[in-house]
Amino acid sequence: METKQKNPVFDLESVTSDITHGGAKEATHAQAEDCDSSYSWQHFSVICSVEIVDKVKAIAHNEGFSIRDVVEKFLGDGIARYEQKHGAVAHQQKDINDIL
Repeated sequence: METKQKNPVFDLESVTSDITHGGAKEATHAQAEDCDSSYSWQHFSVICSVEIVDKVKAIAHNEGFSIRDVVEKFLGDGIARYEQKHGAVAHQQKDINDIL
């Protein structure tokens, strides 16, 4: 009988543990609730190449910031550049009653 090896791409427990505990301090849920109430947070997952993940983790570690801080900064800067070129991006809330 052949034993299957875990595919590291789908081993979510080790991937998330590695990302959230990989050299940078992450706020716990309780700590996040204690933050300035003007912030609202939402979990957002992205699949990236190993090279990008390694570089983001290294930047966070080298600069003393959390991975979330670095990714949020990069995304924010990218969105700002996009909006300079294309105009403001606004999230439009849909109403379920608009379907029919």
